Amino acid sequence: MARYNLIDEHWIPALGAEGPTEVSIADCLYGAAEIVSLSAANPLETCAILRQVLLPIVMRSQGVPHTDDEWAELFDRGSFDDVALSRYLEEWKDSFDLFDAGHPFAQAVGLRTEKGETKPSSLLVASAPSGNNVPLFAARHDGNPLPLTPQLAARSLLAAQCFDVAGIKTGAVGDEKVRAGKTTGNRTGAAGELGLTIPLGRNLFETLMLNLPVVADGLSGADLPQWERPPMTAEWEVRPALGRLDLLTWQSRRIRLVPETSEDGVTTVSRVVLCAGDRMTRLPDYEPHTAWRAVKNPSGDQPPNRPIQNIAARTLWRALAPLLATTTNQQAQDDESAPGQLSQVAKLAQRGYLSESFPLQVLTCTVEYGSQNAVIENIATGLIPLPIAALKGDSPVLHLLRDMIRQAEGLRGAANRLDDELRRACGGDPTPWDKGQRIGEVLVHSLTRLLRWTFTQLQHEPDALAEIADGWRERAQDAALDVAEPILNLLPARAFLGRRVERGGAKQSWSRASIAEFFYRRSVREVLGIESIDNEKGEAS
Repeated sequence: MARYNLIDEHWIPALGAEGPTEVSIADCLYGAAEIVSLSAANPLETCAILRQVLLPIVMRSQGVPHTDDEWAELFDRGSFDDVALSRYLEEWKDSFDLFDAGHPFAQAVGLRTEKGETKPSSLLVASAPSGNNVPLFAARHDGNPLPLTPQLAARSLLAAQCFDVAGIKTGAVGDEKVRAGKTTGNRTGAAGELGLTIPLGRNLFETLMLNLPVVADGLSGADLPQWERPPMTAEWEVRPALGRLDLLTWQSRRIRLVPETSEDGVTTVSRVVLCAGDRMTRLPDYEPHTAWRAVKNPSGDQPPNRPIQNIAARTLWRALAPLLATTTNQQAQDDESAPGQLSQVAKLAQRGYLSESFPLQVLTCTVEYGSQNAVIENIATGLIPLPIAALKGDSPVLHLLRDMIRQAEGLRGAANRLDDELRRACGGDPTPWDKGQRIGEVLVHSLTRLLRWTFTQLQHEPDALAEIADGWRERAQDAALDVAEPILNLLPARAFLGRRVERGGAKQSWSRASIAEFFYRRSVREVLGIESIDNEKGEAS
């Protein structure tokens, strides 16, 4: 029987001092201060490893701090307690064997279908075609399954528990809820319907500490990670989460990997069994990595807050407002609140446990599903530096960040209006908002780089607000004008002659390239609060 213990085997992609490498769970936690970050090519795997494995082990082996002072003491130590960590890993080592016959890690023992069928391993890999979701020129299909190494199988298993698609699942023997060999009503994996927002530090130790919750009353005795529970079977439940550890290691699927060992001793996984898993009745408000929005006039048993789902098509800065609505900034965004761990970071910073120059970064991971959430259409990640000073109450840095976000959104809108007018001037119609690429969306890429650079400047020099704000406005204006220039230069002559267009019924006006450019330049200055350098010669005509 194949053996592969995740405590000792090297299966976690990481960035170390000497470059990319693969490490074990033990390596990750004993040497967390020497590991810069996790670095799986698939961001879903990175998030799943952090949430489903490393963070729960830290919470169980080190305990959760009861006060901010306890958290600060652990943070200042710079490393985890090796003795407590060693004791915990040794106690639960048998539960981390990927192919164990009695308690396989994150899997259901002996899971099988009525007919003994298995599915291709590509079912676990979001980027791999499977079933009906096969591109025309795909190199692989169900008849040519993807052989997974034990390393990739472990990472894909965790990612599937977090982000698997919804829809009908094959029924398993022993599951009393199976009807006609299937289970219906399955939702996406526990994290898939949220998207995740995760604070990051300068190394893996700091990242885990930034995500370690301060819990005044400690953890409930019934709150355990999945590997400390009895082995899973085909039976699943509809139930609430029992606590933070249960939530982080939630088993939204019942899965069994089917290993194959070749004659030369190489083990791969080409076939799997994937069935329905536990369904959470309600996402608890201590979910650490999602922002929340208040529900106006909730009805019946509807919760007072609902999670704010990340939008894959939007860059991180365009969804930054909820992240700035930390507990210390709550008066500014009464209907929104930041993810719990980001609010905790803000509280710690306000108490002086994190300096204003601390290089905090925020990672978002979003899955966009299609066709009734039964396929994954897009995976988007964002990484942006977030100045600590912006999280410390109603600060000048916070106001500057909000101004910059508002201005960047205003420039995008102005560029899209220019796009509409130029198309009218050429004799066409504006591009529908959900189709094609408009000028404003091209500008977004330039503004994203500029905002990231400006946020980094605020981290290093939080007191140089005036100079940084002036630099932002100057560069943002240049970016807005630069994105329009090549398009204006390529316009045909008829765009400058213009034409009459109807606006709102019978009202007509001229649509002409020169008018569109005039109003665009004026809008850019108004959005950025830059005084006109020319005399605005009245209304253009």
